[in-house]
Amino acid sequence: MKLIERYVSEVGKNLPLIKGREDIEKELRSTLEDMLEERAEKAGRPVDEAMEIELLKEYGSPNKVAMTYNPQPYLIGPRMFPFFLTVLKIVIPIVVIVLLVLTGIQAVTETPLMGREFINIIGDGLAGIVSAAITATGYIIVIFAILERVLPDSEIDDLKTDEDWNPASLTENDPDTVKRGDLIAEIAFTFVGLAILNLYPEILGMSFFSDGDFFFVPMFSDIFLKFVPWINAIFLIEIVLDIYLLRKAIWTIGTRIVNIILSVASLTLAVVFIRTTDIIGFTAESFANSPFTPEQAEKFITIANVAFSISLIVVIVIVSIELIKAVIGLVRSLNKK
Repeated sequence: MKLIERYVSEVGKNLPLIKGREDIEKELRSTLEDMLEERAEKAGRPVDEAMEIELLKEYGSPNKVAMTYNPQPYLIGPRMFPFFLTVLKIVIPIVVIVLLVLTGIQAVTETPLMGREFINIIGDGLAGIVSAAITATGYIIVIFAILERVLPDSEIDDLKTDEDWNPASLTENDPDTVKRGDLIAEIAFTFVGLAILNLYPEILGMSFFSDGDFFFVPMFSDIFLKFVPWINAIFLIEIVLDIYLLRKAIWTIGTRIVNIILSVASLTLAVVFIRTTDIIGFTAESFANSPFTPEQAEKFITIANVAFSISLIVVIVIVSIELIKAVIGLVRSLNKK
């Protein structure tokens, strides 16, 4: 009864309940096993995979079964809820990690490693992280609540179709099928990156007051600005590709080739960034009027450069892995022809 186990697991993944999920899964498993045994007795033959598939097909897709446990009315409908959870699981950890890093940098560069000021910065930073996570969650809820009411049913159904669901798919893992939840999250993050890079560049830097005057030190130098058109081009093509895949729901040879080109372009750009000096705009001169001492400024500049280099290395590793996977997918698709 492996299909029943996988079926119950899929239903559980779509349940928005924290408490009671195990009870629901246990009850559903027991019900399906009883129905299967009863069906086998009537048919006069032992249970087999074909009988499991027939039963689960009649019972309905895991998403539809999970919907019966969702309370009504809802702010975010069951069809959009899996995508909401996917985006939430990606956004919140990133917000927390970024703010933790910024809090750590501020604590190290602005205060001694002990004392009241250090504790205050850590405390304020943790409070800010909680506040930011709650705010981000609120924004995501509002966005999906609007999508729930603005998108027509046909558009939502295109994201996740249940009519053609087949229990036999539980035994398959088609490498050409796209993960729509990942695509939605990727589109959202890419749009945010474009907006920050082109509309709100003042976010990428450090702001401070000194003697009543406001100062802003940009994170990146003018050298980095020369690469912005290339970054925009990669981001825009990535968004177009993701939207196309979102509609088609499957990888083709053409889309895999475009994905490989994008990965190579991103990898090349990251390598160029590592080999290019003076991309970071934090310098001793830029902090001349800051409230930091020269020693604190130098320490912060060092941390910023090291953090940027580490980030680029992480990007290179991730993109390289994605490039290898894309090439393998392309070879697999070509062999099918």
